[in-house]
Amino acid sequence: MSIKGNPYKESMRRLVTYVGLPDYGTGQTVCPPPSTGTEALYFQTSESPEWRAHLESLPCGERHKASVRRRLSARLWFAAQNDLCLWCWFTRSMCMCPQLEQHRAQIVSDQLHSDVKVTMVMHAAEMMRATNSGHIAAFILGASVRVWGVEEDDLYLEGLSVVDEEDSGFCIASLYPESGAMLVENFVQSLFQGQKVHLLLSDGTWGQANSLNRHIPQHIPRVALDVDGSYTSLFKALRKRTRETGVSTLEATAMAMEQCLRGLNSDSTETASSIMSVLTTAMKQFVDLRCLLKFRDVCFGQEKAVVSSFIEQRDACRRSASLDRLRILHQKACNDPEARKLLLPPVLNYCYTCDVVVGWHRMVEHALGRSHREALGESLPSTPSEWSRNRVCTPYPITFNGYLNSK
Repeated sequence: MSIKGNPYKESMRRLVTYVGLPDYGTGQTVCPPPSTGTEALYFQTSESPEWRAHLESLPCGERHKASVRRRLSARLWFAAQNDLCLWCWFTRSMCMCPQLEQHRAQIVSDQLHSDVKVTMVMHAAEMMRATNSGHIAAFILGASVRVWGVEEDDLYLEGLSVVDEEDSGFCIASLYPESGAMLVENFVQSLFQGQKVHLLLSDGTWGQANSLNRHIPQHIPRVALDVDGSYTSLFKALRKRTRETGVSTLEATAMAMEQCLRGLNSDSTETASSIMSVLTTAMKQFVDLRCLLKFRDVCFGQEKAVVSSFIEQRDACRRSASLDRLRILHQKACNDPEARKLLLPPVLNYCYTCDVVVGWHRMVEHALGRSHREALGESLPSTPSEWSRNRVCTPYPITFNGYLNSK
């Protein structure tokens, strides 16, 4: 997949190189981080006493940068271990990149020649977070990602001026609804004819966005969206709405792009509507896919064939992962007497829905199967039958070998 030509992907490659995982996203095997020494501390998911001691040994001005680096390192290494795509942040088996590339192709010709440029200013806690939507907007629009606390990105933000003469004279504004912030449309209408807009979008929760806003230079004007109070966020299925007019980063990006283009040029109505439509469609697909991965119903009306395809793909991936875990467990049970003790007792070995005995080690796979899902829709007894009461569950190693031979 091409990285060149998409500033978002270039930003992600820069960040994985920064934390010491340069092979992540290249298709090659990612080399594990150091297991000992100071560098190993940056990949710890929790604050160990060793990490606290290391942090206290640093100058006060370097501690926040070190904390951000540790958070980025731990999140990116966890993502690499779990085979998450570096670009869309889904597992590779459920990768959303093909759909995002299609959306990008729909608007790239308009966007490359538009009067609006976007940069995502991301909080480190949002990196590789499942419910983050800002990276989806950045992928489609080809927006650069800047993380507060990364030295290169801090220098970039500190060096911003109201008008960027080095970048085609873009007028820079930060999207944050603080007191005194102008509406986006009013701001762009106050510019001189022919001037372009460079929008900085804070990507994080409201608390995180507030922290990001404090570190964006105060001479950069703040702008706010004109959001109808009756608007219902498309993102409510994944994150709780904490403000009446609160929307996700992807929705905010879509609205800001539309309001900017309409305010700059009345002839841009078609382009504004096109970008809004594409980003909204991408948002709905993103939310639906996340819901399906949580075994919840889709929120938006996609075609049944598309939803069924996603469900089959999801279940196949879960079965494959379950089988991989079973193989590892089986190998341990055969070779390690201590591990065999962990197999006893087989507690959950009966499915009330299907009235059938299921080996406890296969219960997850059974629950994901088609016959079990179909049985859920039927009126079945909730007590074990005589046949099930008298059935003996075979020992785990025998059952597993039979399962492998049947595949």
